[in-house]
Order: sequence, then C-alpha cells, then structure tokens
Amino acid sequence: MKKLVVACALALSGSVAATPWLDTSDNSLRQSLQTLAQAGVLTGPVNTYPIMWKNIAIDLNQLDINALSPELRFAALHLTSALAANRAKQTNGLKLKLNSAASPAQNFGEDYFEKAAVSFFSEYQDDRWAGRLQLNQRKTEDGKAQDGRAEQTTTYDGSYLAAIMGNWVLSFDQNSQWWGPGQQSSLLLSNNARPMPSVRLSRHSWRADERPWLNWLGPWNISTFVAEGQHSSQIASIKYWGGRATIRPFSALELGVSRTLQWGGKGRSNSFSTLWDLVSYDKRDEIPADQRAAVDLSYHLNTFGLPLTLYGEIADDDNSSGLPDKALQLYGVRTFWGQNDVLHSLNLEYSDSYLQCEDSLEPGNCAYQGNLYPEGYRRYGRIIGSGYGADAKVLSSGYLYQLPGGQSFAAQLAYATYYQALQNDSSWQLKLEHRRPLFNGLLQLQTRFLQKSPLRPEQEKSLSVAASWEYRY
Repeated sequence: MKKLVVACALALSGSVAATPWLDTSDNSLRQSLQTLAQAGVLTGPVNTYPIMWKNIAIDLNQLDINALSPELRFAALHLTSALAANRAKQTNGLKLKLNSAASPAQNFGEDYFEKAAVSFFSEYQDDRWAGRLQLNQRKTEDGKAQDGRAEQTTTYDGSYLAAIMGNWVLSFDQNSQWWGPGQQSSLLLSNNARPMPSVRLSRHSWRADERPWLNWLGPWNISTFVAEGQHSSQIASIKYWGGRATIRPFSALELGVSRTLQWGGKGRSNSFSTLWDLVSYDKRDEIPADQRAAVDLSYHLNTFGLPLTLYGEIADDDNSSGLPDKALQLYGVRTFWGQNDVLHSLNLEYSDSYLQCEDSLEPGNCAYQGNLYPEGYRRYGRIIGSGYGADAKVLSSGYLYQLPGGQSFAAQLAYATYYQALQNDSSWQLKLEHRRPLFNGLLQLQTRFLQKSPLRPEQEKSLSVAASWEYRY
C-alpha cells in the first residue's frame, strides 16, 4: 500500500510495477516518455512496446532536471517516480474491472475485453530474473468472444518469466505488444486483441554500436517473438512470428521496420526449420503462410516555437512482393505543452484499412484476411493490428491532461467511415476518461459515446461505461 501512495503522490499512474519494461497499459506514461523523446531528452527509439526501463533510466540519470523547461520537468519527474516505484523487488496486487459493453476499438492503454474481471498478481525481480504470475477471472458477454466462440473465463494474461542475459532479455510471456508510432492505433501489432502466449527476445539497451561502420545507425533496438494462437480456431494453434528493428540515426528521426507471419497449426508443419525458411525468405513461396510487413517513421521538429512530431506507418497486408501492393496506411501529428504542474499532449491521426484486392471486382473484405487461415489476422474475433478493424477510414484526435498526484483527464474523438461491398456508412465516436487515486489504489473511469452503424453490428450500444480499480501492496 505504501508504495502506491508514494507513487501517486509523485504523479505516477498506478500501472507501474516491478518489471524490466514499460508495457502497453498506461498511456499517461507513454505520453511523458514521448514528450521527452520528442525534445531529445531521451536518446533512443521509443515506438516499440514493451520498452526497457534500462534505456530510460540511463538517460534520466544524466539529466540536470533543473535545466529543463517546465513541461519537460513534469514529464521527467513523472518517469523518474515511475522508475523509482519499479525498483521494488516484489509487488503484489489486485485489480477489479466492470464494463457495460466490450470496447469495439481498443486504444493504447486500454484493456476492456470483458464485462467484468478480477485479477490477482504477484511480481518479483532482481538483477537477473523477473517474473509475474497473474490470474484473471473473467465474465464475457454471454460467455462468448467477438466471433461468437466460447472464450476462457480463467486466463493468465499479463503473466511472464524473463531472464536478463547481458544486453538481451529472453521472456516467456502473455503480454500485449505495440509496434509503431500510432497514438490511437497500430497496423501490425497493438493491444486491440488479447495477448498470445509468446517466447520473446529483445535487446536490453538501445545504445549505439561502437563500430564505425554501424555507429551511424545511432541508438537501435530489435525484438522478435514466436507465439501460439487460440486452440478453438478452425485451424487450431496457428503459430505466429514477428520481428521488429528500430533505429534513431539522429535525434529528430526514428525509423522502424516490422514483419509478422502466420504459419503452421494443427495438421501442418510447426518446426523451427519451417519458420527459418519463411523468415529468411528461403522457400517462402513454397510454404503455406500469411505474411505482413510494415515500415514507419517519426520526425521531430519545431514550428514557430511549437514542438511537433510527424509520424507515419505503411503496412503491406500480404507481403507477397517487394513493394506494398496492398498498403494499409496510418499518418499523424503530435504536440505537447505545459507547466511545472501540468502536461498537455494532443495528436491528430488518420488510418486507412480499406483495400482493393486482387482477384476481386469489389474493394474491401480482404484487409487482415489472408488466403490460408479462415479467421484471418485475429484472436477471438479481434484483429491483432488496427483497433478500428478492416475496411475503415478513421480520422481521430486524442488529448491527455496530466496533473500531479496521479490524476489525468483524457478525451478521444474519432470519425470513422466503414465500407462493406459497395456500401459505406460513417459514425462519430467519443471517449472520455479520468484517473485518480482512491482508497490507496488507482481508479480509472471511462465513458464511450458511439453513433451506431449498420455495417458494424458489434457497436450495438451507443453509450457504455467502464471502471477499474487497482491496489498494490
């Protein structure tokens, strides 16, 4: 209890715990992190989550915090307090969630998959090992997932075991990943679907390579994983592989490249030799697999004294040729401002997952839907990439207002156009969120207003509310 009270008093939102990394559960920490990266205070690439605390700690320890502008000082103190709380060797906790309706689109920091849930967890870390056991008891909508299939009532989402080996971290986990600079959505990997059981290998430090012929890359990072899909899919236990590399050759620019593939499953080859043939592009056209790739960039600049980050991501939804002939797109701009006791962040973002596919007279009905697996790029009916799903063009804006003491207010407004065959329909969506300390824990409230669309039956409720409360000791 004392740990969380101190953390809240230092402007820490309460999702931080004893882990080697900062995960996808807290958007306020992400905004503070990106504010410092945008200003050049953090030196490495910050568009891959989970992101290692070691990188953040090294840069923060080199800061003269009194030399920073007021808004940067706020962001630095936020991360410093989160890092201090994260140094605890052991943390236990309880989280309660209530949700009147599953969120049709999960954005960064959200976790609203079920009607209600209670989670118990215990974490431990030292210099070599870290682990978390999390048990979730869930109540889903009529006991069904979004695709109508039965879904587990007891899960271990959020659990992991990690070994720190030199400059590498090897983990066995069931944690969400977010690849790319998108603030509201991401094209290849996001937290829109429940996390898959994975084996993941990531670089621990983003420090630049000292060899002259590689030093020009600047700070860099790499992460790769192998995961298994759901057992209840038509082709059970589909395997997933993903790899991502990011570089920051100079302070104003971050570049990333990502690739994912689905292969194997029940009755098919699941060997690592098959995986290697796919990853190395050897026999790629001979092995049944659905593949996707993406490139992204963020560019930081100042215009008339206003700090801006311009970002974009383009994803090839079939990865069957050298150029993205079926391109999903995402573009946006982010800025921030503030004082010693407040930080504002604002972004505007556009995403497009409406594709014209080969062998089809009509556009649509093919994004995130490969030729091999009937469920497509989904887990329990939810797309693993964009939270807005396939066949959608979405213009969205997100605003976050952070205060000391663990309080924050957030709003997101989106205008989405959905397509189905030759039909289309548009709808507005508004989310309002508030976080604050309560009873030595952290309370989060969210209200959603949706304009119903006949092309999206999952958006059946125009008003829904959600709440969660987390307590650590």
